[in-house]
Amino acid sequence: MKTSMRDCVTMVAALACLTTFARGDDATAVRSFTVGDARIDVVTTVFPADDKPVHVAFVSVHDDEDTAVEAAGDVLRDRGGRLVELRHTGAREIVFALGGTDHRIDPNRIFTPAGRRATLEALSTWSQPADDVVAAFADELLSIFAVDDVNLVVAIHNNTPDRYTAANYAPGGTLAADAARVSLRPGGDPDDFFFVTDAVIFSALADRGHSVILQNEATVTDDGSLSVWCGRMGIPYVNVEAEHGHRTEQAAMLRDLLDAIATVQPRRGGRVQTEPPPGCELVNLHAIDDTIVIDNRYATTDNVTGMRLYPDKGVFLERSAAERLARVQSSLRRRGLGLKVFDGYRPLAVQKALWAVKPDPRYVADPALGSRHNRASAVDVTLVDASGSERPMPSAFDEFGERSHIDFADAPSDRLANRETLQKAMRAEGFMPLATEWWHFDAPGWRAFPVMDANPYDGPLFPDGHPKKESP
Repeated sequence: MKTSMRDCVTMVAALACLTTFARGDDATAVRSFTVGDARIDVVTTVFPADDKPVHVAFVSVHDDEDTAVEAAGDVLRDRGGRLVELRHTGAREIVFALGGTDHRIDPNRIFTPAGRRATLEALSTWSQPADDVVAAFADELLSIFAVDDVNLVVAIHNNTPDRYTAANYAPGGTLAADAARVSLRPGGDPDDFFFVTDAVIFSALADRGHSVILQNEATVTDDGSLSVWCGRMGIPYVNVEAEHGHRTEQAAMLRDLLDAIATVQPRRGGRVQTEPPPGCELVNLHAIDDTIVIDNRYATTDNVTGMRLYPDKGVFLERSAAERLARVQSSLRRRGLGLKVFDGYRPLAVQKALWAVKPDPRYVADPALGSRHNRASAVDVTLVDASGSERPMPSAFDEFGERSHIDFADAPSDRLANRETLQKAMRAEGFMPLATEWWHFDAPGWRAFPVMDANPYDGPLFPDGHPKKESP
């Protein structure tokens, strides 16, 4: 039931966290990843500040944009802050080999499923294993950016003269559909501009005489960029865009931005969404594969609460996770086996009900943080034979204790073998296991989706009323 963070992820034996260490005066930490055969260093530099820190994430995702990093250093050394940058080959794009095939991605186009596929197809070749490893890397990056704790994401970028400018967003421009509002500085260099997702920040920067673009959330192209992802998550975002070599100009823009946000105090929107955002489709699992056995325990009284939490036994997942699970089912059926699903997407209200009865973070995610079940990207499953009968496992589903841990070894050999068969089948399609629950698996790319409290059922939740809180 619980979804937890992992320090290092191994995805299809292709994504790995190699090391974490500090260097110099302990202000800089490096986490190194391999994506396929490519190594990427994610470098975090903390610049101390005397005053109260602002909850802002400064990020640089293109390794060829040195001017932006230098300008950020000029400003943050004086103002304080935290800068995360990607370093690999000094190039804009990341090239990696996987399974004998070369792939190429733009690391600012990987934060949504559509964006990941588009960047792989446009720059090289798409494959499911490549998509999986890039999705897992995107999840790790967003965690390192500390997106759960910030009120503003500031991306710093550089451009080539006259190729990508503020003028592209003006009426009739090539990117006009992506812009809700455009304010161009008369006589200003169109290569030096801001791109934002927050109307208050837009107005503050326009009033200060800058060229600034406000993203149109209804019509913006889903290119997988950080701006699109932040827009969907309700996190204010600012791209400080300047021409290569315009270090002084970009530093001045950053200082003006910091002064502006100190005045307007941007705040993220609600962390919980009551409806799936664009790019997140909740689907009934049986509509994707009706051969999967459904045993939604939370639609019955046979669960830790002793009450029905769902009005019917259907299980929902985000579409890409559901299609991924169907591939696991197809693989198992060729061996005379199959899947039984206990739970998938879980509205936050249900997460709260479970936490009220079992407030143990080893097994139930704290609803204050949200679960990957709440993002429709986690599934609870077991193994069945051709007749649909469960294969015995080391513990029962939702048995909270050591027998449920995936490293528990004191069980009959057939039960350990069944657990291993399930683990291998799920991992083969990119699902990541949870150490404390053999039945729980997360789909890669879960960070692309918000915590949701949507109700996809035809009837109301909690048909028996809300469960009572567990007694001390």
